[in-house]
Parts: sequence; C-alpha cells; structure tokens
Amino acid sequence: MNKFAHLTGGADRHCLALAEILRERGHEVALLSTAGGQNPESRGVFVRATVTHRSRDTLAARARAGAALAAFWNREAAAAMKQLIRSSRPDVVHAHKLYPQLSAAPVVVASRAGLPVVQTLHDFELISASALDARGGWIDSDESALAYRALNSATLPVRRWLHVPRITTFVAASRFLARVAALHGIDATVIPHFVQRDREEAPGFGDRRGIVFVGRLRREKGVLDVVELARRVPTVSVKVVGEGTLDDVVHREAGALPNLEATGFVPSSEVGAILRSARVIVVPSRCHEAAGLVALEAMSHGTPTVVYPSGGLAEYVADARSGLVVPADVDSLARVSAELHDDEALWRRLSRNGLVAAADEYSPELYGERIERLYEQARLHSPSVAACQAGQ
Repeated sequence: MNKFAHLTGGADRHCLALAEILRERGHEVALLSTAGGQNPESRGVFVRATVTHRSRDTLAARARAGAALAAFWNREAAAAMKQLIRSSRPDVVHAHKLYPQLSAAPVVVASRAGLPVVQTLHDFELISASALDARGGWIDSDESALAYRALNSATLPVRRWLHVPRITTFVAASRFLARVAALHGIDATVIPHFVQRDREEAPGFGDRRGIVFVGRLRREKGVLDVVELARRVPTVSVKVVGEGTLDDVVHREAGALPNLEATGFVPSSEVGAILRSARVIVVPSRCHEAAGLVALEAMSHGTPTVVYPSGGLAEYVADARSGLVVPADVDSLARVSAELHDDEALWRRLSRNGLVAAADEYSPELYGERIERLYEQARLHSPSVAACQAGQ
C-alpha cells in the first residue's frame, strides 16, 4: 500500500521498486493505491485520489471537506482492501506512506482479517503531526497551508492510536529513525533502503564538473545554503535541480549569479545523467532526514556527497564513507565542497567507496533477502497463524 503509484518522492520510488524486486523473486504483488494517468503500476486496486499536492489549492470547498473526512477514514480504501483480500488472499500486507489519501482504513481492515501488516517508516508521520518533525510534536508547523497544517495535526491521534497498534512489524530505513521511533513506543527493525546498480561505468574525475543539489526547493532542505555556496565559490558551477516553495527565490538568484543554474523540475529518469556529470552533490538538509535515497543514488553513480550531520542521511554517507559530513553552516559547506571538487585523490577514494557500497551493502538483492526474512517473521507473529498454532 502506498498513497501514490507514480513517482512524487522517495517513498513512491522505493515502494514501486520493491514491488518489482519481489516479483523478480517469484512473489505475486498487488498494489493498493490511488488512481492516476501517470501510474506505471496497474496490478492491484486503485481508488480515487481525494487530493494531491498539485490539486489541493484548486479544490472546491465541498471537495476539500471530503478530502479532510477521507483522511480520517477512507471508505473506498477500506473497500479496496477487502476486495484485495478476497481476490489475492495475501500472506502479508505491506504499508508505506498512506496519509492523507488512504487513511488508516486499509491497515485496520487487514488487521481485522488477521493478516500480518508490515509498515515501512519513511519519515515521522506516525510519530508527529508533521512528517518532518522528529520530536513527536502534536502540532504541524512545517506545512505551508494552514488548512493542511490543521488536518495533519487533527489526524495524528488516528495515526498514533488507530494505525500504529495494528502493525505487526515495523521497518525503519535507518538506525536514526529506529531510535526516534523507539522513543515513541515503536520497535522497528532496521533495513536500509536500496539502490539500483548503474550498469554503465561511472565517469572519472576529469570527465565531471561542478556541484549539484537535487531535491525540493524548501528551506528545510537547505537550498538557500546551496545558493550561498554558489555566491562564495564563484569559480565552480553550481546546479540546483528541483521545484518547491522557494522556486522564485532560487531562479532570481540564478539570474544574478553566473555560476548558478536552476533547472526546475527534472524527470527522475534524467537525474542519473545529472549526477554522473557532477563532481560533487551537496545535500545540506536542515531537518532530520529519516534516510538518504539521494545519497544512495549518488553512490551508485560514484558521485561523492557532502551533507550536514543530521538523521539517516548523514548515517548512510558515513557508513559507506562515500562523502563528507560537515558542520551545519554555510562556511563549512562551501569550503569543504570546493576542496572536494578540486582534490582528485580524495574524490577518487570517496567515489570508489560509494560504488562498492551501492553494489554490496545497498543492493536490491540484499534488500529482497532481508525483507523476505522479515515477512516470514511477521507472518509467524500474525494473529491468524498464532491462533492456528495454539489450536494444534
């Protein structure tokens, strides 16, 4: 289960790629998600999308009210889960990101049917009102729209008290995320995310130029620090890839700084080429990133990463020794990124470490093995299996 069956972010990418991994390993996979013309996935049951990030500002009052009610209990999603249980008879139900589109309804239905439910924690939405808040706050102060801040805050009790108790097994994408979850009574098994191997040989130091940022153009993602980096290192080209609430600011600065380029939105299929041509990627998130998909993708292309010391993102980079973790200030970011850009020996060592880690520690094959073992453990601990064993 995932709220979208097309790419809008890292959780969607992970969910869709995991479905393919499981199919390659001989499993039947059916998705419960929202319908949409962009969906590359067709196997499963797809319900109406009550709201999307792009549509929410244009919804009529009645549609907004319906989307809000569905965030508490989506009757279509509940019916879809019942249909999947009847038609597919699943051994395990795996939940990813559900809110606000799908609600807790499919989790509750699956749990009531005695099915083991595995939940991957991609962020903090089962802990805090804001998915970005690692502190367990009951009020969302991160969402830009007041109505959706209120909705996220109002639905937190549903996520905490209706959704969480019905999960058989939790998966955390990083040790950091598992520690945060444990502080709020959630015991999670750590299975780091995976990355698809780049089949082409990674370009070398001399074939690359410049520093790149790939992500949402939002304050907490550190994009303003990237703009300041470009200002302080005028001899190095800096490319900002993505869109977000700071679009106007970044594009205005790109018009004023000759070494700064803002590409806007780029399809995910083209991001790999951008990473392969850059010498360094910077990910200066000022929020606690639960994991680091962009860091894994950079590793797969042999692109060293510079990050701030927060959350699972820094954990991935430090574990792989595929980049540098610097203090969370622009001075350190600009100085270290420029030094790495010009230090061929250091660059080659970090690039090689990233390629090895992507192939060995973060491979789809290893993830498939780990998730299969976890599914079996969840199945053995499910209410239906426990009842059968008790009756023997």
